[in-house]
Formats: sequence, structure tokens, C-alpha cells
Amino acid sequence: MNEFYESLMESERASARDVALKYARTLYPSYERLLSSKVTSTSPYYVGLSSEMGSFTHVTKRIVLVSDTVLLSDHGIGAVHKLGRTQSEVGGANLTGDPALSVSYTHTYYYGMVTKDLVRLGQWLLDAEPLLRSGLVWYGPVFTQGSSEPDGPAGPLPSFSDRSIDFVVEHGRAVDLSRAKPLASRVVRPILEMDLPFIDGLNLKDFARVTSEEFDSYTQYRDFMRSRLLELDDALEAVDSQVALERVALAIRDELNAATAEMNKAARSRALIRSGAVLGSTSAVLAAVRPEALQGALATSATLAAGATGLWPTIQAFADSTPKRTRGKWHYVWVLQKKAAR
Repeated sequence: MNEFYESLMESERASARDVALKYARTLYPSYERLLSSKVTSTSPYYVGLSSEMGSFTHVTKRIVLVSDTVLLSDHGIGAVHKLGRTQSEVGGANLTGDPALSVSYTHTYYYGMVTKDLVRLGQWLLDAEPLLRSGLVWYGPVFTQGSSEPDGPAGPLPSFSDRSIDFVVEHGRAVDLSRAKPLASRVVRPILEMDLPFIDGLNLKDFARVTSEEFDSYTQYRDFMRSRLLELDDALEAVDSQVALERVALAIRDELNAATAEMNKAARSRALIRSGAVLGSTSAVLAAVRPEALQGALATSATLAAGATGLWPTIQAFADSTPKRTRGKWHYVWVLQKKAAR
């Protein structure tokens, strides 16, 4: 991310559309390497989101407290924007057995990015620059490639298109932004409900600057949450799991209260008051979900991506239509309510 931003000239920053296109071109050659690097890093916890571009700012402000890295991605519905072409050497058939007579040719692939609004994406990349530079958030483009130049509408592609679904399923962290709450079932265990604080009243550019520079409590709380999520793995399988879960939930609430007090103190500083900052909160539910159910729901295509069904009804439908026996490590989903209070 630092390499990308440092490569931007002032003339390029003047066009949000050009910023979005350059970002995609910069990531395309190393996209698989970036995904692999995150998987093997010492802090692989992240939150993967497939969201409408219009909610990127909304989500960015609310989720940084409970994630190490937020991976944002489009639904894969929108126009294909041409990015460029690549060439690869392809070996042909050799029927003679003589290496000197081997035939090879160059194949040209065209590639593009799928998004609804290049200008809005580019502006988000500019405004959230401090967050991307510090590794708190990043944007995973939905790439397409083919032998002909990409053009026209692309969708619908699956929710969590491209490799984002692998991120969520492998490390078991996800966020659902909705009005629906998860109900206890064979494959879903609600763990706790609480109010997550965040700094409100600032535009994204100011929020990104303040968050990356001033709030050590974010880092402290994320470290704490990482250790508690590991404890949840054992608590969910304990003989008296409900007591074990309540113990972990109580510890999380206590730590959250300390983080809220720290953020409230910062929000009431003269500098932030002058900029219009206030402390906001959004209702959040942490739920554990069996991996088969979460993977099945996230892999559901356009219907879920468009919000016509929703995550929890899809998970329940999956549970109802599969054999009773489920296994595997629990995955975790934060459910953030769309409305927030001040």
C-alpha cells in the first residue's frame, strides 16, 4: 500500500477515477502474493467484507475496533473496466520428438476490474489512505480476464467474489451488516451482544488520520480480542459450554468498557471537538457459526449478494437441508446493526 500511494503523482490524485484504475493495475500482478502473504503472516486475523460501495465509509468507521485487517470487496456486480493485457508463453504439441522442432506461441490475456462506481472507489482510496498505509484496511478488487477485451456488464458474480471467500473461510472471521440478529440453532451460537464505540461526526479522511495516529486503545483492544477468540474455541466445546461462554463474554465487555472510556476521553479533546467529533456506538452481536454453514452461505451467489435473502436465513436453510452431524472449528461473525447512536 505504501508503494502504491508513494507512486501517485499530484496530477493523478486529482482524478479519483484514475486513482481507482491505477490501484487495480498495481495490485493485479501481485494479488496472489498479497493473499498468500496475509495467510502466512504472524497476524492472520482479519475481517472480509463484501459490501455495496456506498457503505464502505460506514463500515470502515465501525469495524476497525474488532479487526486487524479489514478486507473490503465489491459484490462483483457492475461494469468491467479495462485495465490492460498480459502475455504468456504457451508450448505447443511436438509430434516428432525433436526438441528443436518444438513449437510455442504467445497468448494474450486481457484483464479488467468489476465495480459499480470507479469514482467513489477512488475517493475512498484517497480518503482512507492512512488506514491502508497502516494495514488496517485494504480493498480487494474483483478481477476478470479473458482472451478478448473485457467490456460491458459483468455480473452477477458470487458474493465475496474472487479469493475473498477463501480469506473468510480459512481464518473464520466475517462481518454481516444487517438488521437481522442470529438465532441459536444447531449451527449458530450467539455469544454476546454489546455496543461497539467508534468516533463519529468526522468525514472519512479525518477519521482515518485520527484513527491511525491517536488511538492506541484500538491496538490494545484488538490484541485482547484475538486472545479471547482463541479461548472461545475451547469454551464452545466445553462440557458446560454456556458457563464458559459467559465467562469469556464478561471479560470482553469489561475490556470494551475500558476501550470506550479511552475513546470517549480522546473524542472530548479540544482538537477533536473543534472538528465535530463525537463518540458513537453501533449495536453488535458476536456469533459462532459452524464452518460448513458459513461457507455454504457465503458461497451463495447473487441472491445473497443483493441482500434479498440475508446471511442468517441462508445459514439456517443450509442447516435444515444438510445431515445433522457437523464438525470442524467454529468460525466467528460480527453482526453490526446499520443504525448507530451518539
